[in-house]
Amino acid sequence: MKTGKKYSTSVFVSWVFSGIYLLLLSGCMTARPMEELRYTDGSAVESLSSNVSLSYVSPDKRISGSGVLMFRKPDQIRAVILSPFGSVLQEVYIHGEQVTIIDAGNGTAFNGSYLDLPGKSNFSGWRNIHWLIDIDPPEFSRRTTVIERTNRYGHQEKAVFENGLLISKTTAEGDRVWYNRYTTVNGVAFPLEIIYKSVANEKFTIQFEEPEINVPFADGAFSVNLSKFRVYPLSVLR
Repeated sequence: MKTGKKYSTSVFVSWVFSGIYLLLLSGCMTARPMEELRYTDGSAVESLSSNVSLSYVSPDKRISGSGVLMFRKPDQIRAVILSPFGSVLQEVYIHGEQVTIIDAGNGTAFNGSYLDLPGKSNFSGWRNIHWLIDIDPPEFSRRTTVIERTNRYGHQEKAVFENGLLISKTTAEGDRVWYNRYTTVNGVAFPLEIIYKSVANEKFTIQFEEPEINVPFADGAFSVNLSKFRVYPLSVLR
């Protein structure tokens, strides 16, 4: 593994996202008012595949892009960032704490723990992605309430529910995520927009278009092959 070269996060990500059009959500799937939403009690998202729009905003930077996001419980994630012509510009693979970022155009990849990702940068959303998509299954009995709890990652948080659906989570440190524009897919409730705001005044947004939920993936959908890439540790990203 080569480790001698340093990479600038801003330069790397700016190149990745330059020329990408922000994918606007179509009207094919309609978000409904919370009180009108009908869902199967206890229905959970076991897998997800969707076209997405991604955006990152900080006091000194604004970046957006579009692509495809895939998720399979308990902890497998794959994001494919596309050019306007459909070619792959960047891929992000996450399996547990292991993160791999592929810069296809430059023939390079970056691999390591999600804790190696820069704390304040375009990648901050990926650093917290497991927490962001950890959405409680809806429960009729819960209706509208606020719960203070220790989450599955061992951190204190306050969770807000409406109509049995998770609306927001806030950590003790002040990081917060909102779940907006709920719809249902085959009886499973799902938010078409997730917004994360950090205490550092960063905003990371994921918008979903026509998500497919609980549909089996093909073999190898989450497998990454680095044989054609020069591999560097994630820690070189700045």
